[in-house]
Amino acid sequence: MVSMETKAPALKPGDTIGVMSTSCWVGQEDLDRAKAFLEAKGYKVYIHPQATARLHQSAGDAQGKADAFHDLITNPDIKAIFGSRGGNRALTMLDKINFSEVAANPKIIVGYSDLTVLLNSIYNETGLITFHGPLFRELPDRTEAELTQLLSLLEGKTPDIPFNDAEIIQEGAAEGPLIGGNLSLLQALSGTPHQPDTDGAILFIEDIGDHISRYDRMLAHMKLAGWFNRISGVIIGSFSNTKDDEDRPFGFSLEDVVREHFKGTDIPIVCGAPFGHRDTLYTLPVGGKARLEAKDGKITFKLLAPAVAP
Repeated sequence: MVSMETKAPALKPGDTIGVMSTSCWVGQEDLDRAKAFLEAKGYKVYIHPQATARLHQSAGDAQGKADAFHDLITNPDIKAIFGSRGGNRALTMLDKINFSEVAANPKIIVGYSDLTVLLNSIYNETGLITFHGPLFRELPDRTEAELTQLLSLLEGKTPDIPFNDAEIIQEGAAEGPLIGGNLSLLQALSGTPHQPDTDGAILFIEDIGDHISRYDRMLAHMKLAGWFNRISGVIIGSFSNTKDDEDRPFGFSLEDVVREHFKGTDIPIVCGAPFGHRDTLYTLPVGGKARLEAKDGKITFKLLAPAVAP
């Protein structure tokens, strides 16, 4: 259950950004490249020693990840925390995180993909707004528009996100906190103490590289688990590299299954929004208040307040 909303202090030039690895291991070359990129923009960067840990595919074990996260959270010099990369196994951290420490030391936390579980759990447990945005190693490869929107958001502005290429599946209007991220990781929170409170929320989802039949199963499971009972809207980002069974095609499109699972609702549903694993990734604040309108072929999306404190 979300407690009272909390906002981390805004990021300013000269502040120190901390980096750790919540999921798969990352190479030193990627870290050095992204560090130089951010430093050239006027920020200081501290890469936690854990960031280069390796245990099979993972960046070390779950306890080491949690310890590194706590180190960054409690370090007063660190103003923001970026996940180094995505992958797998961030979920193993959740039962080792001291959420009271997070609440006592609110900081900007940024990432996506596997970090979906961390972003939503932290907001759900502490009320701290977190940020579904680029991973540290990707920063040099993001477009100027994406980086400008990210940094503007972290500095306390409410930059517009272009929904020009998005399409309306169902018309309506919604206003509420944003909850979401990677669909498969959201589903993994079902039935756990960290399943987000979606009452009145605008749910945003994206994914990559899976079968439509499995996305259908994920949405069906989430519907049965109560995720959609009282949500106010749905924003669908990119579902890139979607697969199907060649011998016996599933037949249903992603839009088909979305329409089925939200049949009978009067909430706005839009698809093709500019966030996901491929191409564009604009940053969305998990817990940030937003308004979505989809009417007469036009989509309007606005953040209603800064996602960080002055």
